Amino acid sequence: MVYVATDRPLPLIEWQDQSPSFYVSELAEDEKRVIKQFSKPFVYYVGSHQGCGCGFSYGQWPVEDEDDRTEDAAARESVKRLSEYLSNIVQHAEIELFVCWDGDQEAEPEYKSVITPAEIGGEAFEFKEKQFLTITKV
Repeated sequence: MVYVATDRPLPLIEWQDQSPSFYVSELAEDEKRVIKQFSKPFVYYVGSHQGCGCGFSYGQWPVEDEDDRTEDAAARESVKRLSEYLSNIVQHAEIELFVCWDGDQEAEPEYKSVITPAEIGGEAFEFKEKQFLTITKV
């Protein structure tokens, strides 16, 4: 699960059943408990092509067949779109991001760091569980 919070409302991106990809949605009722993690008032769920945060990971395992290549390409695209989305937002708003497994929305963060949107991506990428990130311009 990947949640993003800012000090201003964000544009939503709908989930597309026919063409799954990066999306941004309002919190579901059972996800609202994650709000306690943030100092910012506007909190959203961001998802990957897999429909959850798991698809924001690539380069962690060998790409051995066509299915692996397809998944790797989709994960890279999800991460790229997340990075671009955050790059646009950080120009006008402060951003906080929390990553956890479903059910850990209220868990204390185990990793905290400050990064730029450009650090989301690269040759290999994955978030850590219970990770809290502050996203800055530079």
